[in-house]
Amino acid sequence: MSRVRFLLLGLVLGVVALAAVRWTVAPPPVPTHYHANWALFVSGQRVDLSGSQYMEEVTACVPVGETILPTQRTHMHEGNQDVVHVHDDGVTWGHLMANLGFGLGDDFLMLHGGERYVSGGEDTLKYIADGQIVLPAYNRVIRSTERLLISYGPESVEEVIATQFPQVANSAAEYNTRPDPAGCQGAAELTLGQKLRYAFLGPQSSAANAH
Repeated sequence: MSRVRFLLLGLVLGVVALAAVRWTVAPPPVPTHYHANWALFVSGQRVDLSGSQYMEEVTACVPVGETILPTQRTHMHEGNQDVVHVHDDGVTWGHLMANLGFGLGDDFLMLHGGERYVSGGEDTLKYIADGQIVLPAYNRVIRSTERLLISYGPESVEEVIATQFPQVANSAAEYNTRPDPAGCQGAAELTLGQKLRYAFLGPQSSAANAH
C-alpha cells in the first residue's frame, strides 16, 4: 500500500511540476485588445460612420486561441464611430477600412455607394497621425491610443491639422482601461480556473472553456 501511495504521490508531483514548467516557459496567452481614435473627412465634412452597418456585433468576438475572422480583428461597437477596437496583432488601418466596405490606397478613397475620390488637381488625400502628416495609412499598423485623420479635399495639410484633426476624439486611453462591450470574449483575460486548465491541460482546454 505504501508503495502505491508513493507512486501516486510521485505522479501528482510530476503533473504539478509539468504544469509549473508550462506556466513558466509558455504562460497563458494574453488577449490582444486595445483602442485607437479616428475620423474620416471628405471635402471638409466628416463622414458619418455611426450607423449600424459600420458596427460589429458585440457578441461576435472569439476566445483567446481560437480562429479569428477579419471583422473580429478590428471594428467599432455600439454606434461609437470615434473608437476603433483592435483584437489581433499586425492590424492595419487598411484592414479596418476593408471591414467597413471601403477602399483605401496611396491616392484614392472609395466609400459605400461607389463614391471614389482620387487625388488630383486641388483635391488630395491626406493622413494625419497624432498631429503629424504621415505616409498613406492603409498599411500602417493601428497603434494603441493613436489618433488618425483621413482627409480628402482641397484643404492644405496645415488647414487640416488646424481645423479637422482637433475633431478626432482622444478617448482611446480611457477605453483601454474598460472591459470590452457586452459579451465580447476576445478581450476577456483568462480566469484563474482557465489559467489552471491551461497549465495542466494545455491551450485547447483554456480556449474551449472561455465561451
